[in-house]
Amino acid sequence: MAGTSKAIGIKPRSISLRYWLALWAIDLCSLIRFAAGVIGWIRTERREIRILAYHDVSDVAPRKDALRISTPVDLFEQHIRYLRRKGYRFMSMVEAANRLRRSEVPDKAVVVTFDDGYQSLLNAATPVLVRYSVPATIFVAVDFIGKPEFPWSPESAGFTRPLTWEELSELMSKTTIEVGSHAATHRPLHALSRSEQEAELGSSRRTLEDRLGGSVRAFAYPFGGWDTFPDGLQSLLRTHGYEAACTNVMGANTAGANLFALRRVRVGWNDRLWRFRLKLAGAYDWSDRVRRMLSLLSPVHTKPEHSKSSSCTS
Repeated sequence: MAGTSKAIGIKPRSISLRYWLALWAIDLCSLIRFAAGVIGWIRTERREIRILAYHDVSDVAPRKDALRISTPVDLFEQHIRYLRRKGYRFMSMVEAANRLRRSEVPDKAVVVTFDDGYQSLLNAATPVLVRYSVPATIFVAVDFIGKPEFPWSPESAGFTRPLTWEELSELMSKTTIEVGSHAATHRPLHALSRSEQEAELGSSRRTLEDRLGGSVRAFAYPFGGWDTFPDGLQSLLRTHGYEAACTNVMGANTAGANLFALRRVRVGWNDRLWRFRLKLAGAYDWSDRVRRMLSLLSPVHTKPEHSKSSSCTS
């Protein structure tokens, strides 16, 4: 399936000293940003909704997960326990979109989402969600349901396989799960033709509704970094009956936000509780804006970045 990963725009990446130095530099700048807010240099008090973006809840060795899309089970439970203990208000993706639209954003609001559709959501994440009475939203890459593995996270590296249709139904029967679309083939939609975009958006929604029942109203862009959700694609989502769409741009959402360009907080194996708390506080929100500016200033900036790795770097 190596050829498949190339076809859907995912670049291989390795963990080197440069990788860690970049990660630590972002941590240092974020700590400074957080400290500035604490002592009053930067005012950040506002009502907002933080949408958390998880992928595979499994114990993958960090050296095999340069994209940081796995989260150890124990760490995932630490996150959820912390949110519950601190009084965060959990909601579904559609409820969050409705509250943003009506400018009725509660204090400390959070949405738990999972991308792609890993089997670990049933066996590892669901017991935690049930234990703490937490609803969640799963964005499913429909064409991978029932396949042996995702091409960007093979089982041989320790990742779990995609869910089957039967497991997805079982998941929905065990906990409060809202199902959204993550397109059909997980290709970068902005790089496709209009007819291909139509097929990705329409077929994925129809398949999910036909197989699972109920309506599919939320969407998450594959990759989801800057430049991957242009206005034309947002309009197409509206045409196909979607009510909200999530990006992978780091940040929070306040009343009146563009419901088809909602920001999320990416979470992975590196997000120990101290870093997770800083992300909730907005200390890392700056990072994607800086990357965006640097890419625009670069003389080699000629087309949008398609790589999954570019949207999973904090």
